[in-house]
Amino acid sequence: MGLVEVARGRIERRARKGQATAEQFQLLGAGGRDYPIFLLDPDGRVVSWNSGAERIKGYTADEILGESFTRFYQPADIAAGVPIAALRQAAEAGSYAGHGWRVRRDGSRFYAHVGITALRDASGTLQGFAKVTQDATEQQRQREELAASAARFRTTVEHLLDPLVVLSAVRDSDGQVVDFRYEYVNAAHGEQAPLSGASVVGRRLLELHPEAEAIGLLDAYRKVVQTGEPLIWDALLYEGTSEGQPVRRVLDVRAAKLDDGVLITWRNVTDRLRTEQQLADARVQAELHQRLQASLLPEVSVHDPAVRLLTRYQPGGERELLGADFFDSLELDDGTIAILVGDVAGHGPDEAGVGVALRIAWRTMVLTGHDAADLLVGLDRVLVSERRSEELFATVACLWVSSDRRRATVALAGHPPPLLIHAGQVSVVQAPHGVALGIEESAVPWESSVVALGEQWLLLCYTDGLIEGRCAPGAAERFGIERLADTVTALSGERLGTRELVDRLLAAVETAHGGQLSDDVAVICIAAPGERA
Repeated sequence: MGLVEVARGRIERRARKGQATAEQFQLLGAGGRDYPIFLLDPDGRVVSWNSGAERIKGYTADEILGESFTRFYQPADIAAGVPIAALRQAAEAGSYAGHGWRVRRDGSRFYAHVGITALRDASGTLQGFAKVTQDATEQQRQREELAASAARFRTTVEHLLDPLVVLSAVRDSDGQVVDFRYEYVNAAHGEQAPLSGASVVGRRLLELHPEAEAIGLLDAYRKVVQTGEPLIWDALLYEGTSEGQPVRRVLDVRAAKLDDGVLITWRNVTDRLRTEQQLADARVQAELHQRLQASLLPEVSVHDPAVRLLTRYQPGGERELLGADFFDSLELDDGTIAILVGDVAGHGPDEAGVGVALRIAWRTMVLTGHDAADLLVGLDRVLVSERRSEELFATVACLWVSSDRRRATVALAGHPPPLLIHAGQVSVVQAPHGVALGIEESAVPWESSVVALGEQWLLLCYTDGLIEGRCAPGAAERFGIERLADTVTALSGERLGTRELVDRLLAAVETAHGGQLSDDVAVICIAAPGERA
């Protein structure tokens, strides 16, 4: 009896016992032309071959008949005895089922599901094996992609910066959700929650966080399970305990239904909200600073078309602090133009507030006709009244330019004197240098002097930030008034307009200093007819 007849008889007997289908019998009876089935002798040599086997393996019948079926296996599997073990199991147990990578004639691989059935004659003697091979490469590829995707998902979840928790619903005898059980927490939860992952998995939500019911979190999770609607809860104020440990946080919580439970992510936004509040406070403070700065440095102008008035303010290196330099000007009914420039020692809202008070007091006293001495006495009293520290003082320079624009009255209280540019010459205005405001009580009144201006002149008034920079990068010596006058002299020779003169002067002082000046600088210039555009 031939091997095929043995195989056919074996299938017929199994069919009679209900162990084989009619389709299996028809496949073998038809030679299995389209199904990859072939027969092996007891030693594993190929003794029959069909078109299905040729299609999946790549061998023709002439090439493979009589050859060992081991050539379908990878070298490593052959070395490990996989093919022989499969035949041994089929011989001993009657059949073998397995899967693995197999090799085609052209050397390419495919993933195979293999079934081997031992074929015996009526006396029970082993006649060979029937082998069925199915190409499962595509299914294996899909499984590998799914496994890789799952691995990536696990890796992503484990490395999420935000905590992730999976809770399963705990139901009572009526099927109602009464609690939740921790099934999984990622590493971030263990790092950011009071309890680590290992200590919470398997335990109940209300056991660990009984306050979850009072704050509505339990009901929120229950609703997600019942309705399938996701939960978005921002700025949840979470106060309670966790195994005796106090917990007070502001959380953003997200939850979605997952089987009979919820998948939750949460983020501790306590620090973020605190930072946002700090930023909001900073914005309010900045707006206050801007209003104070605007009060210190108003828009100034004169109605006289023959007079040019220019101002500049440049914050120092500590620009995040509110400066207290200030200036102002008034044009009186008789045509006199009053000029003020001053500097309250220090930086901050208190100093700026004193500067605003001094500027407002100056305007009031100028408009009510106070002379220089009375005006400075009044400003001194305002400073003493407004300051919060006895160490706070201020310097001011007050000028009154006559209506004919040919002379100016100058009064100084500890302030650097103005520079006068006239007929191509630059000079430091000579005026009595009284003490700064708020320094000491003195019986000696502040004095003023009258300076002749002539025709076509420019007065440059400034705060001490312009002269207290370094004279050279890294030098200890200050820039000083003399260097300032020399620099203005050099720039005046270039016949610059007032605006360009001031800009070039500031740039020259910064260059000498080696960069941005440390202190604030306020500048106010007044130019007579025809002097500069």
